[in-house]
Amino acid sequence: MDVIDAPIESRPNRICLQNYIAGVAAFDVFFLILASFLPNLAYRALFGATPTSVAEEASAAVAALALFLICCRAFETYNAARFIDFRFGVVRHAMCVFFTFAIMLFVAGVTKTQSDYSRFWFFSWMLLVLLVPNVVRWLIASRVLSRIEAGDYIFKAMSVSIFGDPLTAGEIRRSTSNLVKVVETGVLDRIAEISDLADTIARNEIDHIYVRTRWVDAPAALVELRELRQLAAEIFVVPDDARVRNLMLDVGRIGDRFTLSAVQRPIDAWGLWIKRVQDVVVASAALLFFSPVMLLVALAIRLDSKGPVLFRQTRVGFNGNTFELLKFRSMRQEMSCADASVQTSKQDPRVTRVGRIIRRTSIDEFPQFLNVLQGTMSIVGPRPHALDTRAEGMPISELTDRYAARHRVKPGLTGLAQVNGYRGELDSAEKVRHRVAHDIEYIENWSTWLDIKIILKTALLIVYDPHAY
Repeated sequence: MDVIDAPIESRPNRICLQNYIAGVAAFDVFFLILASFLPNLAYRALFGATPTSVAEEASAAVAALALFLICCRAFETYNAARFIDFRFGVVRHAMCVFFTFAIMLFVAGVTKTQSDYSRFWFFSWMLLVLLVPNVVRWLIASRVLSRIEAGDYIFKAMSVSIFGDPLTAGEIRRSTSNLVKVVETGVLDRIAEISDLADTIARNEIDHIYVRTRWVDAPAALVELRELRQLAAEIFVVPDDARVRNLMLDVGRIGDRFTLSAVQRPIDAWGLWIKRVQDVVVASAALLFFSPVMLLVALAIRLDSKGPVLFRQTRVGFNGNTFELLKFRSMRQEMSCADASVQTSKQDPRVTRVGRIIRRTSIDEFPQFLNVLQGTMSIVGPRPHALDTRAEGMPISELTDRYAARHRVKPGLTGLAQVNGYRGELDSAEKVRHRVAHDIEYIENWSTWLDIKIILKTALLIVYDPHAY
């Protein structure tokens, strides 16, 4: 076993994260109580009187403290794994504060005791509890990060391998945001040697053990690792096989067997409900707001050229099912291509005068708000393609092996690819791959906040988009 050591004067120190977390929690509790008295002290200093009595302040502080601690427990505000993520801490603390004071307002309204308390006192107290603890949280998190940058660590690790090279200290450090420091590495000649690591792990107070092995040897390594269960250390087995390296595998159980979840739903449970509510609200508001524009566009299309106002085209949607996409007709009826075997290009002679205007401003896509209300589309998602769309003479589905993954979510009226400049004609395999890459990135990183950012960027592109034609 190779031991990585350093001179005594430069040897890094272990950071006890629990001490910092306990300090933050203690300050939160202390300041929540203290802040209940500060507004009245300030009011007395300015005006010589207090709108709320000390007894009322104390009773409210006790109630608020109980509610706050319950919320902190529910929202995992003091999660050790996320402690130095300042954004996580601020958001969770803010959620606890808002829920605490919202419940207090509700109770005061139900019991008709709101008149006993000053609004100045109540909202000043809430603002203080919201702001000051987060300043302290930032100072402490900054202190921890500065120590980590100086070489200190939170977890001490051992990296070993069976029949190969172990994970390097750099790999582990980067993948754990510098929280883990590898102090020992080694190569084992036999799987049975895993049990021999127990003394070294206990003597050096190892927190994490990384065991790299071939995929075929992983079951035997897992069985042998049972010998280390008496140790207070986390053990990670890293099966190394290029064929499964990029899969997102979650481990579960069915009866007495374990399962590897190779593919997970990208949006599930509450996420699906939130996204559907978002779709209905945004689509309804857009149809109401743009209805005068849409009526004028419909009239202009009828006057400009013969044919229907709406263009209907079969496209591939969620789970590979087809649906009928709606658009304002922007081409001459006799020259349009229903299966998109001929894509629209710049200066396309098939586009009408009105069509050029509505395509450049993306107004031709507005009828798809109806698709959103129908549930066949979402406001944000991968743009759906027609059945016979080709690039460089090949079906676009054959140009990248990840193309089909776009159908794991509903297609969108706009998407991450579109706000990053990848819209318009798919005339090359490179454009297809870039667009699919953005679509997959969106699916794998979906959040309500990401949807909102894409919607806002799309709104700006309606005003000016150099890629629209």
